[in-house]
Amino acid sequence: MASFAVYCLIGVINLVSAVLFKEGIRKLSKICLMPALLAFYLIATPHILPWIIVALVLAWAGDILLIKKEKPAYFRLGLAAFLLSHVFYIVAFLTMAQKLHILALIVSLVVAIPLTLVILKALDASAPMKIPVTAYAVAIILMSICALQLMLAQPGLAGAIVFAASVVYIFSDALMAYLLFHKSPKYFNAITMVPYIVAQGGIILGLVMGHWN
Repeated sequence: MASFAVYCLIGVINLVSAVLFKEGIRKLSKICLMPALLAFYLIATPHILPWIIVALVLAWAGDILLIKKEKPAYFRLGLAAFLLSHVFYIVAFLTMAQKLHILALIVSLVVAIPLTLVILKALDASAPMKIPVTAYAVAIILMSICALQLMLAQPGLAGAIVFAASVVYIFSDALMAYLLFHKSPKYFNAITMVPYIVAQGGIILGLVMGHWN
């Protein structure tokens, strides 16, 4: 777990630097987060899935691009990178689950549809961003539904951690988008990075603990 401690340490450095407005350290620590998490995954898991590697690499690209989130082109590219990251998480979770819990899938979709609509209404994205934001919202909620399928297919603490982290991920991105599309608070970077660091770390920690093929 020493490599996971490195990820946690980098996360703490990122949050402290964000609170103290040390932009150089904040940006550098942010782009070190996913490489540290990927290193933990590669070192700690006996069953490496390429889909997880790609998901983390895409999240890393998204982190780098969103450093310049105030520029529309960078924001859209960052959003696309994270959307694809969720797609690869979806593939990984379904691969590991191996089977679907149909009742849970139906209930999840019944809950997800109004939830997505509520989130989109609350975000109130500008016209040019409505389609990208809607596509992203659908992707991340589907990712969480697939995390639930993984938990139900192989019950235990590991699956519960993955699913809980996926829910935190939804909260993280909804919070970031809401604050971006409305008035951003003084400590925007610190506020939005806390759930993101927890979500990404929780997903990978759960996968490592589960030892899924």
